[in-house]
Amino acid sequence: MAVSAHCTGVINCILLATCGFSISPTVFAEQELIVSAGKGLGKALLQRNSISAAEMAGVNYSYLFASSGNASNLWQWWGQGSYSYLRLAHHNENQQQNIVEIKPVLRWYPRNEPSGTFAEAGVGASYLSRRNFGDIQLSTKLNFALHFALGYRFSSGHTLSLRYSHFSNAYTNNPNPGFDFASLNGHFNF
Repeated sequence: MAVSAHCTGVINCILLATCGFSISPTVFAEQELIVSAGKGLGKALLQRNSISAAEMAGVNYSYLFASSGNASNLWQWWGQGSYSYLRLAHHNENQQQNIVEIKPVLRWYPRNEPSGTFAEAGVGASYLSRRNFGDIQLSTKLNFALHFALGYRFSSGHTLSLRYSHFSNAYTNNPNPGFDFASLNGHFNF
């Protein structure tokens, strides 16, 4: 009798779970594949020396975790993983820099839907393949990653953005020269 009651309880739980899954609507999380191309920046912003001759290409994967809005604003939290490749001819040497980063990104739309213009900011961790790049000598390979972007999302869901990115150790070690680059990004929504 006890075994039969236990089996009936398990069967009821399975049926309840199956009915719950079949009744609830299917929700697909929004994701983006972002393709980037850009250039290093001079020492006008946060870095001490110029890498303006550097060229950059990258790919990012973003996953939408949460959205919150009211009648006039929409805020979205994304998780983003990125890979960037930089190259630079410096003193007759071809230098390469590989950057892997992971960070949360906050995106803001000045309306209650994800369309039109937006601004975003992200702060996270990065790993750089080399400490020296051009005239910049970083003290660590593990660094903070920071970016600010302005963009436009089309009705198709695809997006274009212009991004400023900064990498440094945030004065956890000295020296802290950091380096910057700007990129144009195509976001492909799926």
